[in-house]
Amino acid sequence: MVSLRARVFEFVLPLLGIKRFFSQPDKMDKRISKMRRAQSPRPSKSAHSDFVISEDTSRGYPLVSLEPRETGEKSGLHLLYFHGGGYVMDIAALHWDAIVKLCSHAEASASVPIYPLAPEVTVQTTLPAMRALYDELAQKYGAGNIAIAGDSAGGGMALALAQDLAKDSEALPNSLTLFSPWVDASASGEGMAAIDPYDKLLSPQGLEACGRRYAGGLDLEDTRLSPLFGNLDDLPPTGIFVGTRDILLVDARRLRDKMEAAGNPPALYREADRMQHVWMILPIPEGAAALEEAASFMRKLHKEAAQ
Repeated sequence: MVSLRARVFEFVLPLLGIKRFFSQPDKMDKRISKMRRAQSPRPSKSAHSDFVISEDTSRGYPLVSLEPRETGEKSGLHLLYFHGGGYVMDIAALHWDAIVKLCSHAEASASVPIYPLAPEVTVQTTLPAMRALYDELAQKYGAGNIAIAGDSAGGGMALALAQDLAKDSEALPNSLTLFSPWVDASASGEGMAAIDPYDKLLSPQGLEACGRRYAGGLDLEDTRLSPLFGNLDDLPPTGIFVGTRDILLVDARRLRDKMEAAGNPPALYREADRMQHVWMILPIPEGAAALEEAASFMRKLHKEAAQ
């Protein structure tokens, strides 16, 4: 049964203007320009009571690091998290709240890149930069101690990064967790139009417009943008979370089916009835439960690998 809070959020989400942003791609560049003048949010004050939070800009973009203050609460697991926003929007306060909860549940530290956004910077620059960051973290923490996660566009970036590592036969992260992943930049999956009226945040035409801005001239089915069409054989254990009132349900199902066909089915697949896009990071009971399950998934795999 859907919680009362989740039902309230169905009415609140349209007020944020995100659906309007994605439904009017002709006005997107003007709105992106306006968004660039806003201050980039950072973890709340309450997060500082449990984590030592630092920021480093030496890589050409901000990298925010979270370390648990209590040394006894460290599991050795390190989270690399990629935020969503269609590759054109900055990280949001809700992302930080979710990341803090994931780290608390998993007893993990974290690295959160505030990666360069499109259209100013495109995938040809951004994905190699994230690969360089992963290589650096793998050297520091050990690849087997890293859990990669991301929501929406960040989920697509996480999957593309894992594919890039597998292609080069590099050490893979311990796990891959995808929240409402956007894995087809063309937003052409059959069935999106039927869900569109129920999705309070996204629209197919807006996703495609964002995809073109991130592509920088590449074909939208290029696997760096659309990892759905890439090699799914050699991925780390993968968890996928999605809602039935999210147009990216179509992407999640196609990804699940393709992984199964490749003989590498998702280790965890959760499809939540009546949940909106990125419901996992919303302050609703269903979101809290999803974050707990995702953290347990990461910790379980990490413990099994250490045995």
